Amino acid sequence: MTMDPNELIERGNQLRAEHRPLEALKCYAQVFIDYPDAAAAWNNYGNVLRECGEPARAVPFLEHAIILDPNNVTSKFNLAVTRLILGDYARGWPLYEVRWNYEHLAGTEPKFSQPKWKGEDLKGKTILVVGEQGHGDNIQFCRFLYNLHAAGAKVKFQTTDGLIPIFKYSSVISQISNYVDNPGEFDYWIPIMSIPGIIGVTLENLPRNNGYLTADQNLVNNWLDILGPKTKLRVGIAWSGRRDAWLNEHKGMPFESVCKLIKTNPQYEWINLQVDATPEESSILETIGVRLFPGKVTSFADTAALMQHLDVILSVDTAVAHLAGALNRPTWLMLNWFATDWRWLLDKDSSPWYPSLRIFRQPKQDDWDSVTEKISKFLSWFKV
Repeated sequence: MTMDPNELIERGNQLRAEHRPLEALKCYAQVFIDYPDAAAAWNNYGNVLRECGEPARAVPFLEHAIILDPNNVTSKFNLAVTRLILGDYARGWPLYEVRWNYEHLAGTEPKFSQPKWKGEDLKGKTILVVGEQGHGDNIQFCRFLYNLHAAGAKVKFQTTDGLIPIFKYSSVISQISNYVDNPGEFDYWIPIMSIPGIIGVTLENLPRNNGYLTADQNLVNNWLDILGPKTKLRVGIAWSGRRDAWLNEHKGMPFESVCKLIKTNPQYEWINLQVDATPEESSILETIGVRLFPGKVTSFADTAALMQHLDVILSVDTAVAHLAGALNRPTWLMLNWFATDWRWLLDKDSSPWYPSLRIFRQPKQDDWDSVTEKISKFLSWFKV
């Protein structure tokens, strides 16, 4: 007897949530075998293929979902990130504009009376760049403010309060403010993650502006006093993104794995970079010899200054990794296998976005032990 397609799709979704993506694929496949016009099954199958590291195979399923349901925003968004993780930026960026109609971003695109910039000549013009999404996104994409400045624009930038201290000394930003403050007069505006599509960024011409952020020297000096003389390799570590985010189940490293890595390598000076470490986590870290500085890291500017004194920064896929890469500090990204974010591409141990960054990828789902064992080996070879 043929099962109800919605029940099968929901069963597939549940299996995916339980970290059983291959079983989820079987559910979706059964749906489009019995109900070939079920666009949701084609979309979900393609999306999970992408999450399992098979984006090229995912493309035809997502494209077929769009043919079946041309107005489905989810399929279009999934195709966009699939194109991006394939490195097909020429087709990926235009598709990525659909994000403003997708899930939590729907209805959040800013509205101004001035025109949205579509590539017009910027010489002598003022452009307002509006930050979006997470801290890491803004840190990664602020490199393109240099392109706007080089094109002759006066650049104003809106971002979160937490990021203002790290951007306020930029030589290319004429005015920085949060999202509430009135930005004043400007000729055009643009969301920060829309810039690369308009200026035609590809993997081949991606700007290699190493160290496009700098730390506040006064804070750097303050942290030198706090840390004291260095007697051994200094290793910073961050193991989690936002705790309430579903994807952090995959991106975040279990705390037990973090402790195992640290206890396996007691010969280094470990520095906590996880500012939202819980009291229980902090207590355990102190017990195993990690240095914590409660109350002293008040913004990303403090984190940036602290990073100047670290020999290597270990981080999962979160804003800490982007900040370290933007500062051109030695950064080792501990990357999840399932649902790898598009910006890290596939099958590479380096990143075109951050030349100082090395990627340590999970070889299979939930396998953090392989990552930490490889990290331990590389730490033993690390030369300061």
